[in-house]
Amino acid sequence: MAFQISWLNSSRKLIEEQFDQKVTMAIGATLSDFNAEYKTELNIEDLETCSDDDVIKCIDVGESFMTESRREELKENLNGYMGCYGIDEKYSVTFFNESSNSCSSAYCSSISADAKCNMDYKLGVSFLSRQAYLFDKMKFMILSSILIFILLATVSFIILNALLKQKRLTENNIDFFNNTAHELKTPLTNISLALNLLHRKNAFLKEDKYTRIIKSESTKLTQQIERVLFLSKMENGDYKLKTTPIDIKKILSEVIENMGMLIEERNGSINVDFPKKTITVLGDAYHLSNVFRNLIDNALKYCDDNPIISISLEEKENHIHLRFDDNGIGISKHDQCHIFEKFQRVNTGNTRDAKGFGIGLSYVKTVMQMHKGFIRVNSEPNMGASFELLIPSKAI
Repeated sequence: MAFQISWLNSSRKLIEEQFDQKVTMAIGATLSDFNAEYKTELNIEDLETCSDDDVIKCIDVGESFMTESRREELKENLNGYMGCYGIDEKYSVTFFNESSNSCSSAYCSSISADAKCNMDYKLGVSFLSRQAYLFDKMKFMILSSILIFILLATVSFIILNALLKQKRLTENNIDFFNNTAHELKTPLTNISLALNLLHRKNAFLKEDKYTRIIKSESTKLTQQIERVLFLSKMENGDYKLKTTPIDIKKILSEVIENMGMLIEERNGSINVDFPKKTITVLGDAYHLSNVFRNLIDNALKYCDDNPIISISLEEKENHIHLRFDDNGIGISKHDQCHIFEKFQRVNTGNTRDAKGFGIGLSYVKTVMQMHKGFIRVNSEPNMGASFELLIPSKAI
């Protein structure tokens, strides 16, 4: 709108200047013809160089030259030239002589400025209104500006309406998903409680194959639900980390131990390279544990052979460096661009059969960003993958 208004204002000024030039040229042409006729009647070529007798003749004639008929003739000539320059607006013509006050018309020109002939008459032209002329010249621009504005307003309204509908739909989906996740947590909690009570009453069931499956699967589903709820809270800005000094080596060891059964099922192995000293950082133990568990779980799932996972830990000046290497199917350069997005999965090899919602790596990236760290991947198809994590060792 600002651009259109500025453009129309500039165009209006330009058209007004052109109008002034046309009026000035029409008046100049009219007076030029009028003065030429005056000189012809006096039979004088140049009033400035005329003789004294010519001057006397000039004065005698000049005093009575601007008769009413002469004025009407001048008006007719002016009207003709106005028409030639395309000016059809109504205007008034006023004559001023040397005894009158200064010319008050918008366009004022001397009919003859020769003092010798006592012809100090001036012609004044005033237009009642120039708006019709300006509108006639600018009507296409005004119409096009109005159409452009209507088009932009319509498109903006349609887009805004679509965005509002999409926003409402997204909010409804998020609310439904969150409510569903909360509803699922209740039976899972009850299943875990019932299983724990069953193990207390019957200790031998701890080694039972089926109870182990129940515990393992319920734990997996609980973790998935926790991830979804965590990401939802993160997007809404409702979550804050519970940071405490934590021992990274201890957390990694606990994660590996808890996943021991899953590693055995896949005939996998984990090699660790940890320094002997304790490495402590300020962070959220729960979410960092989930990060490590996600990376190990992905390495186990996305491998066609016996999984071999290598985990190295190194402490540097102001951060710790963690590296997870595996011998899995690898990730192409194209897929590496979006594996950290929600609900994105790599469709290579047997990954379509791997369970999950496609939020694991998105969760990992979010947790790392909240810890002021970052994660990067280096991989080639069928060459395994290497995930590197950098976590600041100072306060977050």
